[in-house]
Amino acid sequence: MPLRDALAKVDPYRPARPMAELQATLGLERIVKLSSNEGAFGPLPAAVAAFEAAVASLNRYPDGGGVPLREALAERHGVAPEQVVLGNGADELIRLCAVATLDPGDAAAYPWPSFPSYRTAARCGGAEPIAVPLSGRAPDLDGLLAAARGPRTKLVYLANPNNPTGAVVEGLRGFVAELPGGVLCVLDEAYAEYADPEPEGPQLLREGAERLCVLRTFSKVYGLAALRVGYALASPDVADALDRVRPIFNVNQPAQEAALASLGEGEAIALRIGHARRARLALFETLAAAGLDPEPSQANFVYADVPDGDGAALARRLLEEEGVLVRELPGFGAPAGIRVTVGTDEENELFAAALGRVLTRSRGRSVPPV
Repeated sequence: MPLRDALAKVDPYRPARPMAELQATLGLERIVKLSSNEGAFGPLPAAVAAFEAAVASLNRYPDGGGVPLREALAERHGVAPEQVVLGNGADELIRLCAVATLDPGDAAAYPWPSFPSYRTAARCGGAEPIAVPLSGRAPDLDGLLAAARGPRTKLVYLANPNNPTGAVVEGLRGFVAELPGGVLCVLDEAYAEYADPEPEGPQLLREGAERLCVLRTFSKVYGLAALRVGYALASPDVADALDRVRPIFNVNQPAQEAALASLGEGEAIALRIGHARRARLALFETLAAAGLDPEPSQANFVYADVPDGDGAALARRLLEEEGVLVRELPGFGAPAGIRVTVGTDEENELFAAALGRVLTRSRGRSVPPV
């Protein structure tokens, strides 16, 4: 029995079984994990060194203001330090935006299929989640504007690129300009570094957009997913509201130090971005050649619809028969699809071969080479 009535409508997060346990249960020699949109490569050497140096002070509380990291991020994005708010991953900031905005009975709009944390954040606050169907595989800005003009809507989430489809938002500037003044727009740019060109959320803030919050993360291209470091760039009023609801010490000190060190590794990050852009095109071609219906992606993953409409079944076969883990998407609102994260070149080749074998067995005939 939930302690609050609103929680009865919240779907709790169902964590996957640990990889080692899953591997042992299925009797697999190896699992190739391409399911969580993690970066293909580990933390940068500078980040590891900074993390290890911070370990000696684990008896001390972290810098509750995250001052050096916030100042570095402010300089990088051309905003004032007081416009930067740190979070325990971007996911915490998604929740904090709801806490800072929504009262019971309010509403929050978001594209669908998209990241399910938007819906969860709204429901935790006792607000009504309004799912606006995609236009094709990209967010429908006209539909989101209509929802934003509703009398109870105070919050709009918009992922750019969208997760799980990988599509970028066209016409963002006009959309932000047309939003009602009492509505907070949260631009979730978790995959911004992979997009070409990079999303313009920070530029809108530099130009003075007021009811705007842009989310970024160190979990993807910087390879720090386990440390949970995200950040919001926001107008001064929105940043102040987030600081009022942000838990103190929400980002630990080794994580802050590793993130700060990572910012200085521009050349290595550029190489990672180049790899992801090449590899996502190869994944798209693999999926298309195998008879699936993929979407061109601007993120570090590729979405594809499965011909029989059962993405979960294909994901299950890939894992159980081949040891390749991809994301099934019922929780994202896309049960007919799968999402494949860009891995290393070796992992991507293993996926291509595994997909071909699984589809050959399931169809009982040859499929086009992948």
